[in-house]
Amino acid sequence: MKHRKIRRKLYSVCISLINICTMKEESEPYEKRIRIDNVQSLGTENDLLIAKICDLQTEVLAQRAEIRQLTKAITTLTTFVKQSMRSIKINNVTQNCDDDFPINSEEELLEVDGKISRDPTSYVHAMKKLLSQGRTSRSIRLIFCDDIILNYNIDGAKDKKRLKDFAHLFRALMDAISQIEKSLPAERVLSKALRCVKNCAAKHKGKSGGEDPLGFLNIDMA
Repeated sequence: MKHRKIRRKLYSVCISLINICTMKEESEPYEKRIRIDNVQSLGTENDLLIAKICDLQTEVLAQRAEIRQLTKAITTLTTFVKQSMRSIKINNVTQNCDDDFPINSEEELLEVDGKISRDPTSYVHAMKKLLSQGRTSRSIRLIFCDDIILNYNIDGAKDKKRLKDFAHLFRALMDAISQIEKSLPAERVLSKALRCVKNCAAKHKGKSGGEDPLGFLNIDMA
């Protein structure tokens, strides 16, 4: 009896083991199939994702190219506008500078001297343009009126008033003259021009009656 019980138990254990093995073998193909299906599904999704990323990269590169072209065009346009505005500004300033000449009084000397201190380049350009219209002994009258020329000299010698007291004006005038008369020092050119005008005025004084003794030095501004 005892041996029978043992055999029955062994038989039951064997049957259980057989059943377990059978179930495992049956389940393995299913699990493998699931894994394969999952891998294939993930592969397809990855391919789609990569394709979308490539499309986005292409669009981004195209947009970058367009942005570069627009940036280049804007830079060119900005440069052109700045140059145009600078040219307009220079022309307007030069025109305004021209309105300050010739200088007719000591008050105007002070006023122009102050303006030149703020914008010397524009006034140098304006005076250079005026002085270039003839010999300095004549064109200087486009800078100073006759009364200024007759009552002032460079250093205030011989009881005359001193042009150097108007430092900004004098320096700008020297700069303008040096750009026109390059063979001689600017002060010497100015001194000679002022002296020439004064000598001509003295020479023709009394001969002209009521006429302007310096009228023959006038320059046609038309």
